[in-house]
Amino acid sequence: MVVALYVPALIWMLCGLALLIAFRRSAPRVVLRLAATFLALWALLATTTLIWVLTNGGYSAIVTLARQPLTLFEPRWAVLWALGALGAFVVFAIAFSVNQLVGRGFLHILRPATLAWPANLPRPAEAVRLMQFHSFRPEAFSFTLLAVGGGARAGPHRVEVILLADELLRRLEPEEVEATIAHELGHIYDLDGRYLTFFRTLARMMRWDPLLAHLANSLTRQEEYRADDAAVAMTGRPLALARALFKASTLPRTSLPPGMSAFLGTSGRRGAAETIRRIERLVQLAERSGSPSPEGA
Repeated sequence: MVVALYVPALIWMLCGLALLIAFRRSAPRVVLRLAATFLALWALLATTTLIWVLTNGGYSAIVTLARQPLTLFEPRWAVLWALGALGAFVVFAIAFSVNQLVGRGFLHILRPATLAWPANLPRPAEAVRLMQFHSFRPEAFSFTLLAVGGGARAGPHRVEVILLADELLRRLEPEEVEATIAHELGHIYDLDGRYLTFFRTLARMMRWDPLLAHLANSLTRQEEYRADDAAVAMTGRPLALARALFKASTLPRTSLPPGMSAFLGTSGRRGAAETIRRIERLVQLAERSGSPSPEGA
């Protein structure tokens, strides 16, 4: 029994180590799935520890656990581990529900119109809805919804949504719009709408956990770079994406709810600094690849 209780902690440590190694070396899908396992086990450990502390005297239990952390793995606490697993499941279920409600609420409030798919971009195999909504703030973002029925599918299936503000469409040239859509497609191909946006929702719900916040921010930054790379691979125009980012960043921005993968990334000074780094990175990529000048991009 003791060995069985050690298994979650051991797997969690191994997943954390694998996540650190894979963060820069593996495909995004591998990283995000490792992160999902890591977060699930982290939630199990955190909720079990919280239940143990609450049922064993509060502050005095924290002191006891700090001195003897292996106490948590004694066989007599197996029931608490079961309750911790249930608590972790409830937290993840709430985060998923919030994610879905926010996405559906956005569609209900914004009432976006369907856009024609760009002829120069490949249509993904997944069900993707490209839509335009009214806003004076230039932004584009994507998210994943769980749908039941509709179309050719009778059972539950995922629908990827890409929303573009009409102000962004008005200010961008056609090739810049394509680059923006390609960037959002990069998020879809890398499963960001299914994993990363969920992590961000969970991190906001568990603000007291700095590890979750650091993991969500690090993955967000890395995936923005990867989505930029995917857009460049699809369009062959890094400067078009750089110009789209520059135009969008020089106008007022909106603060998006949890669960949205935004074109400009996070808000605030940190987000502005990240946007500048992304633009510089795209310009350097264009220089190395010999892409045409801005006038001919």
